Amino acid sequence: MTVVQPLKTKIQPILLSGLILVYLSAICLLHWLRLAHLMDGFDLAFYRQAIWNTGQGHFLTVSGTDFSPSLLGTDVILIYALLAPFYWLIPSAMTLLVLETLVVAAGAIPVYWLARDRLKNRWWALSLAATYLLLPAVQNGNLYELRERMLGGSFLLFAFYWWQKGRLGWFAIAAILALCCRPENGLVLIMLGVYGWLEDRHRLAEKAGWRYIAGPVILGAVWLGLALVIISQVSRGGYALGSTFAGGSPVAAITTLFTNPGLGFQQLFPTGSALWGKLLYIPFLLLPFGFLPLFQPRLLLITLPPVGLNLLAGNRRDLQWNAFDYHYQAAVMPWLMVATIFAIERLIRKPPGWLAWVRGSQLVGLVLTLTLAINLATNLMSIASLDLSKAGVPPVKNGWAKILTAKTEPRWESGRALLKMVPETGSLAISNVWANEVAPRSGLWYFAERPLYSIHPAQDAQYIFSDLHSDDPQLIQKVMASGDWQEIGRQNDYLLLKRIR
Repeated sequence: MTVVQPLKTKIQPILLSGLILVYLSAICLLHWLRLAHLMDGFDLAFYRQAIWNTGQGHFLTVSGTDFSPSLLGTDVILIYALLAPFYWLIPSAMTLLVLETLVVAAGAIPVYWLARDRLKNRWWALSLAATYLLLPAVQNGNLYELRERMLGGSFLLFAFYWWQKGRLGWFAIAAILALCCRPENGLVLIMLGVYGWLEDRHRLAEKAGWRYIAGPVILGAVWLGLALVIISQVSRGGYALGSTFAGGSPVAAITTLFTNPGLGFQQLFPTGSALWGKLLYIPFLLLPFGFLPLFQPRLLLITLPPVGLNLLAGNRRDLQWNAFDYHYQAAVMPWLMVATIFAIERLIRKPPGWLAWVRGSQLVGLVLTLTLAINLATNLMSIASLDLSKAGVPPVKNGWAKILTAKTEPRWESGRALLKMVPETGSLAISNVWANEVAPRSGLWYFAERPLYSIHPAQDAQYIFSDLHSDDPQLIQKVMASGDWQEIGRQNDYLLLKRIR
């Protein structure tokens, strides 16, 4: 069976631009609504502070963590430094969210290019680009505050496109940008080199053969090693996400399986909904793609690092194996998208006998329909409060339906009025969702004793803003009993304290 020849018309690139513009406009509007409805947590303010501090000459400095004074001591997230000039021009949280959305939306471009080149049909390519933009993991990851993983996912798509075209210079640029987003993307690049060696050994005989294979491996390994050294030098003995892994770290999660098998399996494979969630994680990842990536098992090797890290998470971190929500699938989606394109190419060129009746248009239509259906179903389930998590079905908490049905609370105006009493330079410990209501400053803490952030948020703050509806009452009582604070405002269960000694 021959592949349909490319159309001569240029309408598809124009329609692709339209799809990207619609996505950009819709997601940015939803971001604006999230901010207006206090749906973004402290993470957005945390990264915004690092970007603001960089513009002030303090490179990626943060105050909210005990284990590191900088993002260099958490996960070496350099991409936020690159956003600092844009923030300096327009100092707003929306500036950062628009930039993130623009990069994520641009990921549809290499999807279109790759599908166009491989399938020789621009309409199919356009449909698969639309599929990328409709993926729940893409949309909901994009909508969940400000996330460098989502930026990295788009850069990985560009990197792969240029890599398989043999344009190693452009590949290096995109790959380095992906590495600036997350150091563990180095593991992804290493697996890309392994895939290249398994799939295209004949390129070793070509002029750029060894660079094509070894380039991603060397780049990924060097960056990952350098990042680990930087983290060890900058951090104060902690590990940013150590508490999220079974056993306290990815290495411990694996080694415990051998040193204490009973405990190791209990940590990794708990009972109840967490067990079902892990068992169904990979099937749910493949579901929007109609399980077509299974026809490209070598490409799926590239997904092993991010999928493995997600499955190594402890039983309280179910958001990491949520295939439809949050941002932890950002380094998985690019390869499932690529594998789907390659699988469709394979099935229309050399279909197995039991699939000889299948046409390329049917496969493309299946993927697009499944993705749209899952997008609608998960969002509608979220507003209907239909919780199937005990059966292993991951809930969606950051989708468009949840945002569009959010309601404004009149009491919020009381909170905003109290915050006006805090000087712009005043160091502040603040309730989770209220952190984005204040301007960045050198001292900002999440008013909660949590391992990931400061376990003593009131220690260095000059002011405390607390929502008594949501904050830990024991923490509030401890602060009030210390005698170090004076109440200077209270409205509608919002409390503002000022340090007196």
